[in-house]
Amino acid sequence: MARQVSAIIVIDNASKMSPCAWLQAASRNFRAEVDVVIQDDNLGLGCGYNVGLDKARLRGATFVLLLDQDSELELGAVATLRAAQVELAKQGLPVAAVGPRYRDATDGSLSQFVRAGAFRFNRVGCDERACAVHVDFLISSGSLLLMKSVATVGPMDERLFIDHVDTEWCFRARSLGFGVFGVCDAVMHHCLGERRMDIWFLRWRKIPVHSSFRYYYIFRNSILLRQRPYMPKTWRRADLSRLFQMVFFFGLLAPNRLANLRMMWRGFRDGIRGVSGKLS
Repeated sequence: MARQVSAIIVIDNASKMSPCAWLQAASRNFRAEVDVVIQDDNLGLGCGYNVGLDKARLRGATFVLLLDQDSELELGAVATLRAAQVELAKQGLPVAAVGPRYRDATDGSLSQFVRAGAFRFNRVGCDERACAVHVDFLISSGSLLLMKSVATVGPMDERLFIDHVDTEWCFRARSLGFGVFGVCDAVMHHCLGERRMDIWFLRWRKIPVHSSFRYYYIFRNSILLRQRPYMPKTWRRADLSRLFQMVFFFGLLAPNRLANLRMMWRGFRDGIRGVSGKLS
């Protein structure tokens, strides 16, 4: 990443092992300036992004690239994202964010972008004639945000803590007239979930598996977002189908199914109650 950007802001969300010593040694060879912000407590992904965005704003940044600790950009990815944004602007399209495809770190498969369909999320093919494809939302890691758009859309929702932070922001941006675009020629390496598991149901499926606590946030935040008027009906239906699939695969077939079911139920219950923030 240091070869592709002018400055790097590292938000350490109260990790047990601080990256400061390593970064001080490694950054001597970086072209980009590195700024490390140590958080006293883990306030979540949304808060971490907001702290970084505030720092970038003070630096006068025009664009900000969001990147998780488990993502690695292929060479030239940022330039490709930037070029796509410039081309979209020339077409008069208001852009909130552009993002890359990701190559799974476990099996090397290349992801596709998605749009919400009638009852599921449909994969979006890449058009060779276009620099980018219109999508409903992007995963936050790898997304290039235009700071002028961020000023209008607003910060990430810190109350969601982790899951659906990117989904909510993208749909909020779209409700305000901005577009969200996937750039097919930009690629990063990223691992979705903590590991992959092979499950047979009518056919063999390779699905990402999370720790049990993540299912709490997925279910709770899905319920919370359903109460927001700018979340479209197509997303609500497709996401509901996704939740049922999660109950089936991770609540009935996965090794930690009882713990997963407990967290799913707790998340569903807290979502109905309007509970937000960090799981206590």
